[in-house]
Amino acid sequence: MRMTKEEIIRCLRKAGDQYAPLTIKSLKEKVRLQVGFGGDQADAVITFSIQDGPSFEALVEIAPVAGPKNIEGKSRQLFDYISKYADPDVIPMIIAPYMRAEQAKILSDRGISWIDLSGNMSVKVSNRIYIERTGKPNRFPDTAPIKKIFQGTSSLVSRALLLKPEGFKSVNDIHNFITDQNLKIALSTVSKVLKSLEEELLVTRSESCICVTYPERLLDRLAEGYKNSTERKRRNTYRFAIGNIQQLSAGITRDCKDYLACGFYAAQIKGLAVTDKITIFVKDLEQFIRKAEEKLVSITADAEFGNLIITETDDPGAWFNPDWRMIDSVVNDIELYLEMMVDTPRGPKIAEQLKRRILQKADSSGRKDN
Repeated sequence: MRMTKEEIIRCLRKAGDQYAPLTIKSLKEKVRLQVGFGGDQADAVITFSIQDGPSFEALVEIAPVAGPKNIEGKSRQLFDYISKYADPDVIPMIIAPYMRAEQAKILSDRGISWIDLSGNMSVKVSNRIYIERTGKPNRFPDTAPIKKIFQGTSSLVSRALLLKPEGFKSVNDIHNFITDQNLKIALSTVSKVLKSLEEELLVTRSESCICVTYPERLLDRLAEGYKNSTERKRRNTYRFAIGNIQQLSAGITRDCKDYLACGFYAAQIKGLAVTDKITIFVKDLEQFIRKAEEKLVSITADAEFGNLIITETDDPGAWFNPDWRMIDSVVNDIELYLEMMVDTPRGPKIAEQLKRRILQKADSSGRKDN
């Protein structure tokens, strides 16, 4: 569960020497700003001191969830409050259970100090004090951004937005775009994922368009999710020896939409690699073997030297928007990019080529990452 502001305040009061050499001398909650400014009040004003050194005062906003959108809003609010506060020497500060590196950079660029309950901080008081401590793990994982929106069925929303960078008119349009690929996703799931992507500032939503704000950042988050994906880790891979590999290629993968070229074989088909092996996704291994036998193709299990590598998976990302126009049916550029990112040591070089291709498509729609 997410921490409340009150719980965060209680943790600060009990902090002791957690932030040494920084010490909390006093903490006042819900401090009203100057009279005549509409009754605005900051979450807290904290007086800090340095051991055997100076003291300073911070005007504080509490962020129970330190997502990019929330941090943006808190930053603007703090600057407004600072302009109304009586003491011109007070510094702006945001306190959260955990501050990710991206959000920490936003605050650093804006000259806002921050502390988190996990023991990290960046505090600057003019030219008198500068303390930075980072690298401590998140002690409050329930407050972390939802990473599973970049895995499994939920990842289809981000993939759809990257495949159509000009954007969608509505949530229903995104839902239809995905289900038209014979994949199942609830409309409510699409809506929830979009809300999380908005909070991460990865998606912009207006009355007429839902589109990617930063394509490269979104692609990077998909790669992070794919690397940690339980669906990917559960995949079963088998290796076979096959006599006439061209016969298999022309006879099966072209005719059946339950088989997709993937991995380095897909990269070869797309002109990005060379390989002497066929690598494919199948939904059902036994069905695939039966199809091969119908085509009079002899397949023999060979875990060591087999030239046919089959991965059995129902992961919806693998089957989303494949290219059926190739000689063989092939996974799309986004899926192949994710595969290559984790297929070391050769894969990442191919992934970079795919990344440029994916982002060029996004750029051509008139939206560029900053």
